[in-house]
Amino acid sequence: MDGNGRWAQHRGLGRTHGHMAARAALEAVVDGALEERIEWLTLFAFSTENWSRPEEEVSFLVNFLAQHVIERGAQGMRERGVRLRLLGGEDPRIPAEVTGRLRKAEELTRDNSTLQLSLAFNYGGRQDLCETARSLAAQSVPAAEVTPETFVRHMQLPELPDVDLLLRTGGEHRLSNFLLWHCAYAELVFLDTLWPDFRTTHFRHALELYHQRQRRFGSLAPTDAVDAAAQAAVAGQALPPGLSTLPGPSALRGLPAAIASHLGASLWGGLKETALFTLQQLAAESTRPGCPDRPA
Repeated sequence: MDGNGRWAQHRGLGRTHGHMAARAALEAVVDGALEERIEWLTLFAFSTENWSRPEEEVSFLVNFLAQHVIERGAQGMRERGVRLRLLGGEDPRIPAEVTGRLRKAEELTRDNSTLQLSLAFNYGGRQDLCETARSLAAQSVPAAEVTPETFVRHMQLPELPDVDLLLRTGGEHRLSNFLLWHCAYAELVFLDTLWPDFRTTHFRHALELYHQRQRRFGSLAPTDAVDAAAQAAVAGQALPPGLSTLPGPSALRGLPAAIASHLGASLWGGLKETALFTLQQLAAESTRPGCPDRPA
């Protein structure tokens, strides 16, 4: 959600005007998530580092977000099945009225399940990890029992899943202390679009880029595994672990659309290369001395 200040400055306005204009972008990304049936969406609204900004801007941003964005939009979220989840630490600098507005909206949408909208407010990834470590220590969890699974259970929002797609606007190419644990295998998409200009078309574009990625998680991609199996079968070798036979038509029809599309493109490219190679070989043989005539 970057670019509010620059958006305003490009128009000769104060930075606060950029924050006000960003409300439309927030509504657009929620609309896009609902249309695309996204289950979890996390918005980085205010970081622990943002306290270093001018006091006037911080005060405006905190109050505007709570009153004009969250509180006024809470009823609409409730009607559309959006559940608001707050993610971030407490801080005495946050006015009690602001905290009250946010908690009220969170409670109002508690029973919704269509879209889980986590709002990272006064959030920092490193702080999140430190708080989790403190929780483990406070409950005297033995070191041998600290695993990724137990670690997650002690985080502020244990049910928050790993990030699939991290989208950042404003032309910045960095994580900026955002969900460091959850972004271990996130696909990163960076757009030059300033946040107040962000609309559902930009969101869909980011999803298209995401679906073009091959997510391996350290292993082989499905097409790589098929290639390995085919080569092993030709060579008479044992198949790679996890592949007892080559997948049949029914298995291929069950592949996700993005994988099936990539597999189809790869197969089509292979067929074209094979046909070109065959034509070249036939042409070369026909020019050899003593080559018998072939039937037309």
